[in-house]
Amino acid sequence: MTENKLNIGVIGTGYLGRFHLEKYQNNENVNVRWVVDKNIKGISLDIKKNVQKTDDYRDIINDVDAVSIVTPTSCHYEIAKYFIKNKVHVLVEKPMTRTVSEAKKLNQLAEDNNIILQVGHLERFNPVMKKLKTEVSNPVFIEVHRLSEFNPRSTDVNVVHDLMIHDIDLILSLMNKKIKKVSAFGRKIITNSTDIANVRIEFIDESIANLTSSRISAKNERKFRVFESNKYFSVDFLESNIKIFSKNQKKSSDLYSRKEHSYNKSDSLKAEIENFVLSCMGKEKPLVTGIDGMNALKVADDISKKL
Repeated sequence: MTENKLNIGVIGTGYLGRFHLEKYQNNENVNVRWVVDKNIKGISLDIKKNVQKTDDYRDIINDVDAVSIVTPTSCHYEIAKYFIKNKVHVLVEKPMTRTVSEAKKLNQLAEDNNIILQVGHLERFNPVMKKLKTEVSNPVFIEVHRLSEFNPRSTDVNVVHDLMIHDIDLILSLMNKKIKKVSAFGRKIITNSTDIANVRIEFIDESIANLTSSRISAKNERKFRVFESNKYFSVDFLESNIKIFSKNQKKSSDLYSRKEHSYNKSDSLKAEIENFVLSCMGKEKPLVTGIDGMNALKVADDISKKL
């Protein structure tokens, strides 16, 4: 740490990595020391003075307290392992690794070295998700639609690891129950891996979650509906809106009473990076831990095997 600021390195400067860099450079608790990319000489970046550039992440090990790893998933494990072993805090994008075994090893390394390992599940930082978590008590049915226009940047993984894993993480954080059975259906349409999938997750208490994800849709949609006894919650992540329908206990012509909460569209990545920085400084705890990332990955892997 320098002058009570965290020294940061950003590894990977693709579409999402550029946003990580931007948020760190605007964070008052951070000194961005390094930017790393294999093609660093051929990339045009808006970098502040005193930020150094390299094509080898090993060059920065003695000059950073924490790193963001925003590379293809296939690189996550080796890079994260290197920094954790050297006692550098890590924020790694989802999916955190290629395999559950790799994720388990990273979590053990982080524990052994007393290092923050945080995983980039942005939707947890959406204000409507925070509101939903305070309202929901015992969900019995969840219906999710996450549809996206095609973007070639994430085709190194299937749609389950690319998009659906966000909702898997949200469902696990809400349910907190063991899974009994998973059913999955999907098809390859444009890429060489599954582009559209429908999944049914059954929990041991007979509660159900249905998830549909597509990365070949004509429009973007991120809707999340939760049903529990006498209540129904309808969340639109894109519009930062949540509607809460409660069954009227008294006789009324209206079966449900309705409340609606709308929020200004928030910067979830900014909130995630602020949480990571403050966690590294010992002022907060990660909202999405390495264990959370591993649990979501395990379910995504189970689904992918069935596909």
